[in-house]
Amino acid sequence: MNVSKKYKSKIMCKACQQETWHNVINEYEKFGTSDDGDIWDSTTFLTLRCLGCDNICLLIRYVSSEDVDPQTGDPDITESVHPTPFRSDRELVNGYFSIPKDVRTIYEETIKSFNAGMLILTAIGVRTTIEAISIQQDIKVQGINTKIDEMVHKNIITRDGAVLLMLVKDIGNLATHEIKKHHKDDLSLCIDVIEDIIRNLYIHPQKAKLTRELIEGGWSRA
Repeated sequence: MNVSKKYKSKIMCKACQQETWHNVINEYEKFGTSDDGDIWDSTTFLTLRCLGCDNICLLIRYVSSEDVDPQTGDPDITESVHPTPFRSDRELVNGYFSIPKDVRTIYEETIKSFNAGMLILTAIGVRTTIEAISIQQDIKVQGINTKIDEMVHKNIITRDGAVLLMLVKDIGNLATHEIKKHHKDDLSLCIDVIEDIIRNLYIHPQKAKLTRELIEGGWSRA
């Protein structure tokens, strides 16, 4: 169906890199139901044009009788924008190959989630990175709060660093247990905190070791 109306709410525009109003220039709905009619779902495809820059995107809205808000009883609506409006603006930290494999794997997946706009997965990822670091650092205690305290006790991180990690942990917990989607800026801060620890634990020591070998060996860099 060809239409020309303003979409009901602002959405993220890839070109403008902010939430803007869009006009709906085309809309198509695909509806499905079970044989007895008790279960149904609907997928709506909307072609949108940004009112700020004329950028075109596809918005997909999915709703199902099986996905219900426990508070209101109304079906939850899932929306996704294609192509993803989020730019890949986080690069992997310089020297990340010095990071141990298990920590590096979680960290890489977290960055990929962030760049793809998967913000709930990003929040879970930064929290899981804390767990991976504590395992790699041979922290044996249970519970992430206790693990962070133990890292302070072992001088792996500072007390101020622990305060920052507690914030990362809380953001990750909200995403994990309450399915909360955090703002991209807050998640970017969490990644900054994680990357500072990664640099201090893995990257800087490796670079310092190389520099020491160069100094003591009387060598020079190419």
